[in-house]
Amino acid sequence: MKIVVTGGAGFIGSHITETLCDKKYEVIVVDNLSFGYKNFVDKRAVFVRGNIGDKNLMRQVLRGADAVIHLAASSIIKFSYEDPVSYFHNNLTNGIALLEAMRNEKVHKIIYSSTAAVYGSPEKNPVKEDDPKNPISAYGASKLGFENALSAYYHAYGIESVSLRYFNAYGPRDEQKPATRAVPMWIKALLADKPVEVYWHAEQTRDYVYVTDIAQAHIAVLSAKGCLTYNIGSGKGIVMKDIITHIEKIAGRKLQIIDKGERKGDPEKLIADTEKIKKEIGWIPHVSLQEGLQKTIDYYKSI
Repeated sequence: MKIVVTGGAGFIGSHITETLCDKKYEVIVVDNLSFGYKNFVDKRAVFVRGNIGDKNLMRQVLRGADAVIHLAASSIIKFSYEDPVSYFHNNLTNGIALLEAMRNEKVHKIIYSSTAAVYGSPEKNPVKEDDPKNPISAYGASKLGFENALSAYYHAYGIESVSLRYFNAYGPRDEQKPATRAVPMWIKALLADKPVEVYWHAEQTRDYVYVTDIAQAHIAVLSAKGCLTYNIGSGKGIVMKDIITHIEKIAGRKLQIIDKGERKGDPEKLIADTEKIKKEIGWIPHVSLQEGLQKTIDYYKSI
């Protein structure tokens, strides 16, 4: 089975590529390296540097493919407030160009990297897939817009899709440019004996899911039929300051904390209800927060 992974040189994409290669899939990674790293791409995969908005390139890459796993996107929420137009262009317009290339090459399956940001600040938690979607950033809105495009392309052209709404991903190779995600920033600061910045006194509640569990979810839904949407999380909430405590305990040292106050785009509480994917697909996360943080700290100690 031949799978094209867009954004496969990034944090989550590189883990998905590695998992696909382990399972003997034929993998082609397409990434423009604006946020990814070529050395993250598994050597068993074919790497193509390019943009998903390049229809001619994508038609060539997609020829003979069985499915697409689509992660290429602008994903730093802070920047979506500064330049919303680029987020809608890259995440929605370029995404539709990818769908058009798929339609022309008769590729009828796409697994989409969506986000819990489509829910905005939900009124109740844990949040279910059919709960109201009220994104509070251009990032969340652009990702929801592409989910709607997937629905249109399924009903109009028969392209099957599965949208996976990630909650808080963490793990090795999270080398975001620039870094904005809490766990790698905190671990790096701790190891370098530098202070860390937190927001809202680190009192937000989040749902953290380890990156290899996310990768396994993409494999699990490859055979799913229709136009589907699933939450990908642990199903458990944890207060951010408790994550700091876990990191300090594992590393055996204390973090120096600087509180930065409020930050746009941060809902107070966001926890996934994962019963739907558990029931319909059989996917459940296997890596505990304690184990995942230990593996992540070990990774950053090694580089």
